[in-house]
Amino acid sequence: MLVKLSAFIIILVFSCTLFAQTSIKWGPKVGLNLAMQYGTKGQDQGISVKTKLHPGVMAGAYLDLVVIPNFSLSYELLYSMKGSKETITINSMEIDGVLENLPKPAVMNVQYNLDYIELPVLLKVKLIDAKAFSLTAISGTAVSIKVKGSHKLDGKIYLPEGDDFSTINIHEESNLGDVNMFDYSFVYGGTVDLKTKLPLHLEYRFTLGWDYLSLPTYQFSDPVQLRNQTYSLGLSLGF
Repeated sequence: MLVKLSAFIIILVFSCTLFAQTSIKWGPKVGLNLAMQYGTKGQDQGISVKTKLHPGVMAGAYLDLVVIPNFSLSYELLYSMKGSKETITINSMEIDGVLENLPKPAVMNVQYNLDYIELPVLLKVKLIDAKAFSLTAISGTAVSIKVKGSHKLDGKIYLPEGDDFSTINIHEESNLGDVNMFDYSFVYGGTVDLKTKLPLHLEYRFTLGWDYLSLPTYQFSDPVQLRNQTYSLGLSLGF
């Protein structure tokens, strides 16, 4: 984590030295996140995980340093809502110290909500510059600081009872206090810049987390190891 944070700070400090020799553009930004979480690190063979997209919002502001007409450095401060909806199927579990296959798999439906203050540092390269619009590619990195989290789980465990099964309902909630405070990400995407009286920027970006998050399932099972992954559609103004 320290290596990633140090690299982020070096990039930030280095690029700030260009302030004196660049023009500046800035503005507010708002958009929609479609978030999910994925990963296979340390995946238990007795557990399978299916993930669904989790909608959220992102909002904040950006500051662009235009180094040359077709190249700029961008700094952003965003509030970004991430997370996922997971269906966890448990095919085996430890009973009295012995791992046993379940005659009927247990199913857990869980929702993770993670809100971050996100600080992207991006490179922007203008690829097309037409009369009414321009097309810009973006790429960079981001560090995110967790400000709020929660998870809610509803599940069922089935136990043999004669020729049928009895059902144990499970409900758990937490504030995800043990989940990583920092998350580091790779960012890429593109913007369509409309040359209107008040410039508008329509953006698509993909944010891929580098770090595994240890997310709880239920009290009798180890956490799952998943990464953040976010598709974002944004709208920003330029000044």
